[in-house]
Amino acid sequence: MRCFSCDNLSIEPICQECIKEFLIPQLIKKEIGNLEVISFFQYSNTAEFIKSKYSDSGYRVYKFIAQRYFQPFIKAYVESFKDRKIYLIGVDENLNREYSNIAILTHYGAKENRAKALHNVLKAKNKVQYAGKSLEFRLENPRNFIYSGPKNIKAILIDDTVTTGSTLEEASRVLKRNGVEVDFALTIANAIEGTDY
Repeated sequence: MRCFSCDNLSIEPICQECIKEFLIPQLIKKEIGNLEVISFFQYSNTAEFIKSKYSDSGYRVYKFIAQRYFQPFIKAYVESFKDRKIYLIGVDENLNREYSNIAILTHYGAKENRAKALHNVLKAKNKVQYAGKSLEFRLENPRNFIYSGPKNIKAILIDDTVTTGSTLEEASRVLKRNGVEVDFALTIANAIEGTDY
């Protein structure tokens, strides 16, 4: 197998050299309204990995990121509560190519720990693309999420990137109205406002 980033031979989808150069977690916290968003990286360092979702090789990249970063982080968080069940809810698990990059993060984030992934329960009625769009555009064109999962639960909201936070904030409001208490949102990357992704 070859490294997604540098094309050198590698056992993993991303080689150790590229991990050292691009994927050393920083744990960036961002407050969006009443929602805390935790990201592992700055978008500028991980843009090529985030954009892999538009290619067939993105499945391997997202699975690698989910297993290496999301899974241990979520496991440590869930284990800090004795009898509390935590659910993972992905933001609009749409299919890109033959897979959903958000579903991969949600699925592998819940593996080997007490978190439970709830797939395809938070869907956007408005399928507008936000990549490269301003905050004003995003606010004028909300996703209009519909939630169809269980109520009276605690959850972590999962997405790949936070830019303005409008999507996560809207998703969090919809979940709250449906009896879901969101502990925080977890993303791969924190993007500078207005960055194209």
